[in-house]
Parts: sequence; C-alpha cells; structure tokens
Amino acid sequence: MNTMIAATVYCIVGCNTGSPDKDALKVLECDTETGAAKIVQSVSGCEGTTYFQLSKDGKTLYSVVAEKVDNKSHGALVKFDVENHRIGKMTKLAELPCETPCHVALSPDEKRVAFAAYSSATCGTVGIDGRDLRTFVFPNDDMGNNKVRQKKAFAHQTFFLDPNGVGRGEMGVVDLGCDRVWFFDPNTMERRKDLFIKTAKGDGPRHALFLPRSLNKVLYLLNELGSSVSQYAFDGATFELMDKTSMLPDGFNRWAEDGENLVTKAAAIKTTADGKIVMASNRGYDSIAFYEVVTHGKLRLRNIAKLTGKFPRDFELMPGEKFMVVGHKMSNEIQVYAFDRENCELKPVGEPIPCWRPLCFKFLK
Repeated sequence: MNTMIAATVYCIVGCNTGSPDKDALKVLECDTETGAAKIVQSVSGCEGTTYFQLSKDGKTLYSVVAEKVDNKSHGALVKFDVENHRIGKMTKLAELPCETPCHVALSPDEKRVAFAAYSSATCGTVGIDGRDLRTFVFPNDDMGNNKVRQKKAFAHQTFFLDPNGVGRGEMGVVDLGCDRVWFFDPNTMERRKDLFIKTAKGDGPRHALFLPRSLNKVLYLLNELGSSVSQYAFDGATFELMDKTSMLPDGFNRWAEDGENLVTKAAAIKTTADGKIVMASNRGYDSIAFYEVVTHGKLRLRNIAKLTGKFPRDFELMPGEKFMVVGHKMSNEIQVYAFDRENCELKPVGEPIPCWRPLCFKFLK
C-alpha cells in the first residue's frame, strides 16, 4: 500500500552564524510534485542554531544558540515550539560549559538531548527539561596525521545505537581530530571502553549513519578528511571494518600543491527512505556521491553528481523523493534538484533561493 504524500510540505532550515538579521532558522515551503520552493518564515534574534533535532511528533525543535556572558561566548540548549508548520516560542533549557555545539541529537526515548562542541572537543547530554547536565571532554592523546586539521581532538557528531528502537542506548561521539568514535552511557557520560571505532590515520571522521530498519547491523562512517565512506559490520558488541569507498572520481587529487591543504572535504551522509541508496556530499569538488547498498551492507558507487552551487554542506530528499534540497553554504543559497533515482542523477529545478549559509535540513511530518 502506497503512502500518499501531500503536495505541499515544509522543511526547517538551520543556518550559519553571521547573518545580518541573526535569522538562523527558516521554514521552507516545498511542492513535492513540481519542486517549487520558497522561504515562508525567518526566525530572527537567534544565532548558532546550525543543527537541530525534531521530536517524533514534530511539535518541538531542539537546538542550541550562541550567548555572551562577560564578553565570553558560550552555547545554550534551547527548544522551539512548532505548530501549523511554523516555528514558535523559544525556551532556554540549559547553559552549556562550552562554545556553541556543532551538532545535537535526541535520544531514542526522547528524554535527553546530546550535543557535540567541535573546538573544545566537549560532548554531553542533558534532560529535555534542562536538568542533569553530563559532559565529557576528549583527550588530545591520539591525533591523526593531517598537520592542518588534526592538531587536537574535535567532537563533531553525537548519535545513538538505537535509531530503530531495538533496545540499545549507547551514545556514539565522532572525533575528527583523533580518528575515532567513542561510546558512552548517555545518562552518566561514562565511557564504554569495550566499544569503539578507530579509523585509519587521517580519515577525519565526521558523521555516522545507520540505515533505516537495519537493526544496527551496519554503520556508515563519513570521513571528512579522507573523502570516503567506511562500512562497519556491527554484531552488537564490536565493529568490524568491511570496506571503505571513495566519494571522488578516480584520479582526482584532493590535495593542494603543498600537500597539506585539502581542496575538497566530505560533509553530510543520508539515505533514501528504503535504505537502498546512501548519499554523501563533497565540499570543494561540489557534488553528491550516490551508492547502492549491496551484499552485507557494502556500498557500490553509482554516480557522483556535480552541483551548480558552492560548498554543499547538507541536503535532504523531499517526501516522495522526486526532488532534493541542497544547501550551498558558500553560495548563500538553497537549490532544488530533480532526483533521477534510476541513474542517481540530479538536475537543478528553478532558480536558487537566497539564504545565508544554509547548513541543516529536516522536513516536518
């Protein structure tokens, strides 16, 4: 039985700091039949809401904002009411002992919000009521070999081992600087020392992804500095590397002439609703790599689709998956693309939508 998709859907957009009106959250109205899209709301007076998570019922948006106390910047956890496809009242939940985090996640039971702060390598969780803050700071003890980007630990993402409600509750945190993923009890932030991933030196992992309904059998780890996607088999106790697949064409040199500065780096990793296609974005070699999920969860590259804008940070398929919205950070725009699933190709639809450095997209249900 096919699920009917409404012709008009709404997507929340998180943007980088620095916009003239401090309007870091927007609502994008999209037509799933034509791909037409327009911004219908901009929330002013908040900065730092680059990444966010929605509650399962779509009525609450959890994010962070940048604050200044005694001329020192730090982050705060906040929530927004969402009603009638619009963002409403903001409520401050908790001050954080770090800069504004670069990523937030919601625990499967929706009782705690997790965060990762990049520069200070701080991660942690707090109750959705703003109480019981628990934190951990990664040590600078095993840095990668990229002399420019891996001088210390950098916490880049939090995620949970229970994306499908199968009983796991550990929280993973991706550390780009030290090429690793560590796991914690989200209620206490005690580290699970028996559960970890250590990537190859210089991979610089950024984001992790489980396929929908996969029961945690395979973890896909996007390597920002290595421009690759690693595939790990997970048996409930250990992770085993199965394969690592490039996101770039054969022969493409991802390094500048000095051999230390990358000319492209990976950004976001997503999947189609059925989990049969994995997608990952390149910044620099501005494109999205498409993979078919094959035997045992390994990936087979189908196509690397070039984009029209600069620095694609995040992207999301519209419900119905006929179209994709992509945020071109350095072009300050959102572009809609028609998605040809059979050939894994993208074709721009309409004109770019001006938007200050769009970084995160999530469609309201």
